[in-house]
Amino acid sequence: MFTRRLTIVAFLSAAMVTAGAAEPQTGDAQRGARRLMGTFCEIQAHHKDARAAERAIEDALDEMQRVDRLLSNYDAASELSAMNRRAARGPFRASPELYGFVKRCGEYVTASKGAFDPTVGPLVRAWGFFTPRPAKPSDEEIAAAARVSGFDKVRLDDAQQTVSFTVPGVEIDPGGIGKGYAVDRAVRVLRRAGVTSALVSAGGSTLYAIGHPPGRPAWRVAVSDPSDREHPVRFAQLKDLALSTSGVSEKFVVVDGRRYSHLFDPRTGRPVEGMCQVSVVASSATGSDALTKAPFILPREDTRRLFEREKTVHVLRIEGSCGPGRVVWTTPWSSAVFVAEGATR
Repeated sequence: MFTRRLTIVAFLSAAMVTAGAAEPQTGDAQRGARRLMGTFCEIQAHHKDARAAERAIEDALDEMQRVDRLLSNYDAASELSAMNRRAARGPFRASPELYGFVKRCGEYVTASKGAFDPTVGPLVRAWGFFTPRPAKPSDEEIAAAARVSGFDKVRLDDAQQTVSFTVPGVEIDPGGIGKGYAVDRAVRVLRRAGVTSALVSAGGSTLYAIGHPPGRPAWRVAVSDPSDREHPVRFAQLKDLALSTSGVSEKFVVVDGRRYSHLFDPRTGRPVEGMCQVSVVASSATGSDALTKAPFILPREDTRRLFEREKTVHVLRIEGSCGPGRVVWTTPWSSAVFVAEGATR
């Protein structure tokens, strides 16, 4: 479904939650996993009825698979692929779900000051990040890709529920938000089944914590340090919250000694430089997934100003290179969410 695999931030399966190893919990967890969206999706749930938990997990994974079929930009038969092919030729009447998804994309474009934009696919493709060997394109190729990128070229008609593209070549790429949306849909299924304690993960790069595990006040999830995988840079304390991470350590290209990431600034049409990894905690997985792009692209002070009014979004940035010289920064109000190793919160 999605075009890039982001840095893994949670230790999954048996060590999915670090408290499971370092801080023993009471009660048995039911687990399920399935390969979806180009990665492994995993669910861990606590419930007094083991069979009910197993059914809920399977239903939730089924829901994630349904979302994958809806939003796949690899499957020509998906509704999103049909929209990308036809919306430049005239208004495309979308299903209520797809229309709502595209509209939410637009809302996050606004909320992120344009740092998140699901139409950057042509730019990503121009740099070859959809291939095993990315390379810097010419200025002319970058300019051509930029002309068919930008959410300002997407037109939404609420009355008719139609999506239109103002120029040929525009496409919606769900890679920066779709995993979060799938996780949120799975969470909805689990809650309806009466599950009050669970962790849902899409490849470790986006996850949502329902409630808290038995005997603990919150789910304690490791945020990995790209320069030292054995020692997490922080632990995220999650209770009815989502965590997403974007990073450059696994996919980049070096040209003339400069390292370019696979994450793009939609405003300039060029890859981001000088940032290693960003983790965001928010009230929904859709939100945490989309909003990782703003602190990855915006300067530190702009990031703080973007989220400080309500203080419901929490940011952890690893600035600079991914090596020993990197700097770790968090939003000032997030000390109870991102805690250091050994903290007892």
